[in-house]
Amino acid sequence: MAYAEILRLRLRHAYFGSDVPPLSVAPRDTRAFDRAGCLLRQRGAVVHVLAEEAAARPDAVQLVVTAQSDQVLQVTRGVVWGAAVPITAPLDAEEVGLPEDGAPGPPDTPPRSLGAQICDLDIPLPGSGRRDLTLSLEAVQAHWAYHLVGLRDLDGLEVIDSLGDMRFEDLGLQDLPDGRPARVIRSAEAVAARARPGERFALQKSGAFGPETLVSVLPAAGPPFKPIPEAGAPQRLQSDIFVTLW
Repeated sequence: MAYAEILRLRLRHAYFGSDVPPLSVAPRDTRAFDRAGCLLRQRGAVVHVLAEEAAARPDAVQLVVTAQSDQVLQVTRGVVWGAAVPITAPLDAEEVGLPEDGAPGPPDTPPRSLGAQICDLDIPLPGSGRRDLTLSLEAVQAHWAYHLVGLRDLDGLEVIDSLGDMRFEDLGLQDLPDGRPARVIRSAEAVAARARPGERFALQKSGAFGPETLVSVLPAAGPPFKPIPEAGAPQRLQSDIFVTLW
């Protein structure tokens, strides 16, 4: 029995960069897929769909993309919590992704995302040959909020971007859940989430002889991300980073 490849689907996720994203792909209807004489093989970030050469060629295939990591829903822009987003890939499209409009933010207590469906793909096929398609998922963007606590004086602290690209805003003192005061300094703009962030921020304190560097490289942001409570404003996300100063 001979098979021919009718679809090659590549998976890309901006958060994971060049690493293989923790996503799995399967037929939406396994029985119908088998009756059509199709096979699916996933090798890392590439999915191959093959069909029996002697059987009638399907007009389209329907696939489901599922998260294989707890953090995938947290870091994917446009994801809808609790539902697979339907995506139709026009025949002339080489790349598709999740629509961003109207996607709700993460819930206050995100459920486990392992095994959660990300999207439902409807992929039309040409009359002959193989179709090549890329599913590109973008990463969420979040403001980095440093919560600075400790025995040191918390006045005069600044977060500095050595490249000068990012500005930070001092939000003043805020009480942590345990009652300790923390100075919160947050990036003025949102930063795209990455598994290995390239940003390098430092913590400085003003002094009589100029600024003193307290932390040369601050910790980077990461999930979970939480919505910033702002009534009537477009939704923004924040990543809380806690730094203790001695």
